[in-house]
Amino acid sequence: MARWAASRPRRPAPGPRLSACCNALSRLRKLLACLSICILGSIHWGVSIVTAEPYLAIQEGYKCSKCHVNMTGGGKRTDFANIYAQTRLANEFFDWRRFSKKPDEDADKDNPVKTDSQSSFFSGRLNDYVAIGGDFRALFEKTSTAGRTGTETFNQRKQNIYLEVDLIPDHVIFYETLAGGGDAQEIFALLKGEVKEVPYYFKVGQFFLPYGLRLQDDSAFTRATTGFTYGTSDVGVEFGLEPGSWTLQIAATNGTGSSLETNRSKRLTSSLAYVRKLFRVGGSYSTNKDAQGVETVISGINGGLQLGRVGILAEGAVIDDSKVEQRVSILEFNFLLSRGNNLKFSYEYHDPDRKLFENARERYSVVYEPFLNQFTQIRVGYRDNRGIPQSPGFNTNLYFVELHLFF
Repeated sequence: MARWAASRPRRPAPGPRLSACCNALSRLRKLLACLSICILGSIHWGVSIVTAEPYLAIQEGYKCSKCHVNMTGGGKRTDFANIYAQTRLANEFFDWRRFSKKPDEDADKDNPVKTDSQSSFFSGRLNDYVAIGGDFRALFEKTSTAGRTGTETFNQRKQNIYLEVDLIPDHVIFYETLAGGGDAQEIFALLKGEVKEVPYYFKVGQFFLPYGLRLQDDSAFTRATTGFTYGTSDVGVEFGLEPGSWTLQIAATNGTGSSLETNRSKRLTSSLAYVRKLFRVGGSYSTNKDAQGVETVISGINGGLQLGRVGILAEGAVIDDSKVEQRVSILEFNFLLSRGNNLKFSYEYHDPDRKLFENARERYSVVYEPFLNQFTQIRVGYRDNRGIPQSPGFNTNLYFVELHLFF
């Protein structure tokens, strides 16, 4: 990390002392405003965390396969995840049937949470063999850049419907994502089994590649720069093992995303992690040759640690295409203010070319993420992007409010 920090972008020479003080006060006001919103929100909403982003998996010590049908995370949630979300974590379970319920219909009035979960629980299961799920994200963004007119826009970032068909329950599964809003489609067959009590699986079709921490934010440097985002899937095969606390995935794919194959070379992607209750550590590797024979190698390490109410995530990667070597990293802190109220701080670093001096970029983020009920999340955030002064587009401030519906 120290070597990466060596090429941080050089800031413009400081102006008059008064101007510097004004800038510092302006940044302090923004930070205090964000913190005020977060603290007031945490007092008002006492609800629970319910989806399995990496920081949530670290809180519970779970592997991705515990909460997602796709063994490497993302997409439809498992039956366990639905039950866990709506019974154990939903601090304020929203019982939509209570409006039509007669006073004498409750069989167990002394345990309203149990009654609510029985009458209003949603599993997504249509029958023993077919289940559905979904994600919807819509947000409002405001971007400001020094010397330029700011922009404000509404975006529909995600509208996905997930289909799971258990041809042979727990052994042969057909899975499909009907994706929109920038996400890529997934459609694959999943074959699961055990050898000497060691779980294994084969995946065949179009899927997201098993690399690194599957952060929700595709604009994060470790996601956007490496190319392992929810907007990019590939066609091929994947094999995985999950012995004890270990989890291993190896995939061989075309290396062209979901486009047609252009050469005989195949992209190899692998990920290995050791997962325990309070921490995880892992690494990933990917190599791919294009039609011109240029090879790109991506390697990285990642980890997480849970310290009481504080969860820490870290990841770093090197991207080398034999001409340009890039380096990216992220350090993220998640503070569980109360059940369902997460406050996220993150620092990101991107050096787009190790041979050039003072061309790096940095990004600072603060995001408040309350879960209003078992199906609804709100995210309020601020991101400060910093780059070389010659590129105004790299020096922006982003404010956003996002609505996330899921089932």
